[in-house]
Amino acid sequence: MKIGFIGAGKIGAAIIKGLLNAKNPSEDIYVFDGGQHHTAQKLAAKLHLTLINNYDDFKDCQAVVVAVGGSITATIIKNLGQKYHGIILSTGGGDLTQINENLPQGTTFAKVVPNTPVQVGAGITVISFLPDEKPEIIAAVKKIFTQMGAVYVVPENLLGIYGTIAGCTPAYVDLMVAALSDAAVQNGVKRAESYEIVNQMLLGTSKLALASKKLPEELKDEVTTPGGSTIRGVTKLEEMGFRNALIQAVNASVN
Repeated sequence: MKIGFIGAGKIGAAIIKGLLNAKNPSEDIYVFDGGQHHTAQKLAAKLHLTLINNYDDFKDCQAVVVAVGGSITATIIKNLGQKYHGIILSTGGGDLTQINENLPQGTTFAKVVPNTPVQVGAGITVISFLPDEKPEIIAAVKKIFTQMGAVYVVPENLLGIYGTIAGCTPAYVDLMVAALSDAAVQNGVKRAESYEIVNQMLLGTSKLALASKKLPEELKDEVTTPGGSTIRGVTKLEEMGFRNALIQAVNASVN
């Protein structure tokens, strides 16, 4: 399975590393060398990828991922569609119907929102297709991303909120990890150990939630005891607006 990339920044590199982590041959990953900072060139040299400088060289790729942001995305997709006739996936913006209408017959466009944990095989990718997309196209795209974690196919109008929950909230969690680490260090724990403990706690908590399928409130109650230290901490979080802060953060990100 050959996969092409235009854009080798944070998201592009995360997907590439995820594919390599899933044992895809490095030479089957094609990266386009077109940026001013030569990011693709550097990543290709480091990971032994196939570096190309012409859209025609994508001809053998099953799909091409356009992992760039901003208004230039639509132009890149349009130009790519003139040379490459296959599946084009974009991590940026653009209207599904409008872009597909401007592409030649035989070329398909879909939108993908992966999060950075895809690089270690524990990510989430949210995908939107045209409502009448061919089942074989949907299956082919899902096959690419299920190698790197969970995949959710959603209507385009829900891509924003799904993408926010999957793609933005890791930064919220990282901020929480840093805060919990500070509290641990303040109370005598070594910095390196504090990170290990907090991250392992998050991993275990997530695994338990997924395996048990219990509601968050149920799992919380299993940790708390009447008058205990945990419920005192939970009460303080509520007092400080923890729950509302997260809700407002998501609303700010999605809008």
